[in-house]
Amino acid sequence: MSNASRDVRNSIDDATEAAGKVAGKISDGLDEAARSASRFGERLRSNGAALQDELSAAGERFGDGAKRLGDVAAEQIRAHPLAAFGIAVAVGVVASRLLRRR
Repeated sequence: MSNASRDVRNSIDDATEAAGKVAGKISDGLDEAARSASRFGERLRSNGAALQDELSAAGERFGDGAKRLGDVAAEQIRAHPLAAFGIAVAVGVVASRLLRRR
């Protein structure tokens, strides 16, 4: 085998070895990326569950507040029916004027 052939063969061996190292680093990087994505997914699921619990609690509080407001409004209407009628007429007049302009 000539020197040129040995040099080519050595270059090919070196390139193969370098390619193997690069492939190993790429594989390690992909594994780390997969682990990071998995941790991120777990964190998202955990945060999603916590957010769902918070929204559920907020919905219950909103429902309770709306019910109390309805109860108070019903009490005021029973206590002051003429005032409630006057307010309803005034709101109707204002709404009709605003809608008529469009």
